[in-house]
Amino acid sequence: MGITTLVTLASLGLASVPSTAPTGEVLAQANPFISTQGIAVPRGDYMTTAKGCTYRKTQAPGHPPRWILVVNPQRLGLPKPPKGCRGMM
Repeated sequence: MGITTLVTLASLGLASVPSTAPTGEVLAQANPFISTQGIAVPRGDYMTTAKGCTYRKTQAPGHPPRWILVVNPQRLGLPKPPKGCRGMM
């Protein structure tokens, strides 16, 4: 199938979509977790290595805890991390 055929079929498919949204369906989306909106995280959930890399503890239900690199620790009052920090421990 050539690119022209693919573009034509895609155009025809888009042309058949009605302009009004369906009334029987509801779009549900969770609110994002943004820590800059006043959500306080306990200080015990952070760890800084001897190299200067800052990590935050996360844990999904039924799984062991993981430590994720904090990309911008300046917001916590900590120094900027050096290059070469691992993304996850």
